[in-house]
Amino acid sequence: MYSAISFFVVLILIGVPLWWKTTEVYRFSLPYSQIDVLHEHKLTIQMNIHVMTIDNSRGTAIVEDLKKFFQISKIFNITFKQHTVDKQLLGSCKTLAEIENKIKHPSYVGSLQLIEIPGLSRFVPYSIVLGEKRTIYFASNVDVVKLYDFINTKVLNEDVLVDTTLEINLPVQSKLNKNSRHKISLSESFDILFTILNPDPDLLDVTFDIQKAIEDFVTPFKSDLNDMYEFHIKSQWLYYVDLQVQTKFLNFTDKGPHFALPADLLPHVITPLEKKLASHVSKYPCLNFILYIPPCATSPLFIYTKNGFKLEGANAFISPKWGGIQIYNHNRNFCSDGKKVEVNIDSNYVMSVYLAQFRLLLGMPDIAEVQDTKNLNKVRLWEKDSLLRLRTVEQLTFTKLTLQSLSKLLGKINNIVINDQVGHAIYSALDNVYEASEALGKGDLLTGYNLSKKAFLASEKAFTDPSLLSLLYFPDDQKYAVYIPLFLPIMIPVLISIKPILQWLNLKLKEK
Repeated sequence: MYSAISFFVVLILIGVPLWWKTTEVYRFSLPYSQIDVLHEHKLTIQMNIHVMTIDNSRGTAIVEDLKKFFQISKIFNITFKQHTVDKQLLGSCKTLAEIENKIKHPSYVGSLQLIEIPGLSRFVPYSIVLGEKRTIYFASNVDVVKLYDFINTKVLNEDVLVDTTLEINLPVQSKLNKNSRHKISLSESFDILFTILNPDPDLLDVTFDIQKAIEDFVTPFKSDLNDMYEFHIKSQWLYYVDLQVQTKFLNFTDKGPHFALPADLLPHVITPLEKKLASHVSKYPCLNFILYIPPCATSPLFIYTKNGFKLEGANAFISPKWGGIQIYNHNRNFCSDGKKVEVNIDSNYVMSVYLAQFRLLLGMPDIAEVQDTKNLNKVRLWEKDSLLRLRTVEQLTFTKLTLQSLSKLLGKINNIVINDQVGHAIYSALDNVYEASEALGKGDLLTGYNLSKKAFLASEKAFTDPSLLSLLYFPDDQKYAVYIPLFLPIMIPVLISIKPILQWLNLKLKEK
């Protein structure tokens, strides 16, 4: 009887608790309550705008009007500072570029400066002009409403920031503008693949030093963004590869005979090309920039809009989040008698189109509608500030959404392992969200961006950790199917022995 009792004690009183403890799912304690209230956390970006005018009273009036307009801002908290511009300095300059070189520009990331230029029309045909640094020049007779609209829509891009937040949180309800639709998804590294398509190398002798073009145009642009992105640039030539869409021959007297590529066929161009590009052979997202030289049989080839009109401007189009395709026509008059046609690519034109597409894909503001854009291979400081704001808002919004989704998932499924690495990543992401928001509230855009990037990477690391899936194949309701056949043969003798043990104990108690 003593052996039965000892066996019962060891198995039931010691073995079962020990088995329960050693087989339980390890779950790092998480801040569920703090994550649940993340959606209530309002993001505010503080910034300074310096207003410099000839007349002090004029400056006061502009500042007061701008304050009223920006009071309705959902994101920005702007502090305006009024100054008087140096009249002698402005009078001594003969060009706007000379003014740009002589004046002092704000050095603080995210700040902005407005300078009144009497007779601005002498220099440029615009009443408001963006400089290369963080300065906006405006004419003395400019309407303050127009000035506010320019700042808000072209520089601060508040509508894009709001749309971006909506797109992430409520993708079904969001109504994205052109910039929001085009921009690439979040990543710290990208591949950029330049591809030249020569569908008929037997007849087309194409000359294009793509490596030099990349060095002259893309490398300076890339260098300006090195602290934000890591770009891996590649190039390739593909021969005997055509667009595989049916073009339409047109013969207008004013435009001459040519071929049309309708806009509704453009999506069908990309799918067959992707199989040839090998852009998927990378762990990073890839941006594709394709240059297509039509063969003599379908040259010249022009893109036509959905309304049936020839596309104005560059003969190119963008595929959102994917890249851009450019059609480069050669002189069809040289296509005769099966002779080889020499095609010399204009690097300046082609790369300017690519850089314009690249800017839109990154999410940079498009100012081509309001002023001429030159030096596209350099990033203006106000452009970089705008991109920093956009990526910061994106990263913080994605992090909040990822943490909330992960919190709901881990709270709902109890047998998911939460190891220390995942737990620390979640805490790191949460802390960086609040620290980034605090930095933005103080006007420190660069610190806010770096902290938001850390938060985003930490949240992605936690969400994609493979350890979260380690026990999902063994749910709770299947444990009994495994444990009952395993332990029942051992437990039956133990359970049967309980009655004799109780009888023996009662007998011992009566004897006492």
